[in-house]
Amino acid sequence: MFNINKCTTGLATILLCSALAAPAIAEENGSLLDKSKFSLGAGIANNSVSGFSDEIGFQFFGAYDLTQVKLVDGVDSSVEFGVTDYGFPANSTGIWVNYVVDGTISGDFGWLARLGFDLGDDSGLMVGAGAGYAVNKQVDLRLEYVIRDEVNELQFNFKYHL
Repeated sequence: MFNINKCTTGLATILLCSALAAPAIAEENGSLLDKSKFSLGAGIANNSVSGFSDEIGFQFFGAYDLTQVKLVDGVDSSVEFGVTDYGFPANSTGIWVNYVVDGTISGDFGWLARLGFDLGDDSGLMVGAGAGYAVNKQVDLRLEYVIRDEVNELQFNFKYHL
């Protein structure tokens, strides 16, 4: 019998291993991927589902900056992939992939928007927006509101640029 939790855990493990191995591959094969464009992150979220009390969940994610994709001057883009545990007692995990755009508002403060898909227990479209603060060149703190088909999240994330 198909077990979504085992499948999600397996895929999350593959994603995490890929995120950790990719910089090593990039360093070894300089032309394939650029190590300086990778980021890893984690965060906590307040998750809301209609008819249930809110739960605290968490996520882990990896990102790759797409510096060659310039939509508008001052707007950067990246691809993020991760795994989320929504915090609800049963079947509440998901893996996801998003296209993210971001830019500067003023100084170290910025904005971001995301669009992608959740492939877990709340499969479907995923859209969000938020604000960020660049602590330094390697560390960003982000506050986002993300909407999925059934789960709405207010997230606080830490992102580390390798």
